[in-house]
Amino acid sequence: MNTGRSWATLAGVVLVATGLLGFLGTPLVGAADGALIPTDTLHNVVHLGTGLLALAIAFGTTGRTQVDAVLGFGILYVSIFAAVLVSPTLFGLFTVPANVVIHVIHATVAIVSLGIALMARNAGLVRI
Repeated sequence: MNTGRSWATLAGVVLVATGLLGFLGTPLVGAADGALIPTDTLHNVVHLGTGLLALAIAFGTTGRTQVDAVLGFGILYVSIFAAVLVSPTLFGLFTVPANVVIHVIHATVAIVSLGIALMARNAGLVRI
């Protein structure tokens, strides 16, 4: 398994799990008071959707296409990070505002995705 596939798999599994946990309203994720990662229904759906996207990248692409998809996923998360940083409720779409933990997670997913894709491109480590 290559690094891009490994990262996309990890990101996808974690995002899908986060989305599912959010619907349960656990102290870790959800609308429960004091949740570490406060989310609402729309935010949970976004986690599920981006998690499924990451899994599609991991298992539905190869080679240069996979590297480009991981790069695109990183750009998507840069956009998500910037939008939620500017408006913690995503301009009123979320009922629960994002906190520092969410900002750190979004930034980390963006940076790691971009870093892995750019390293693979620059090193010519694209496997087909």
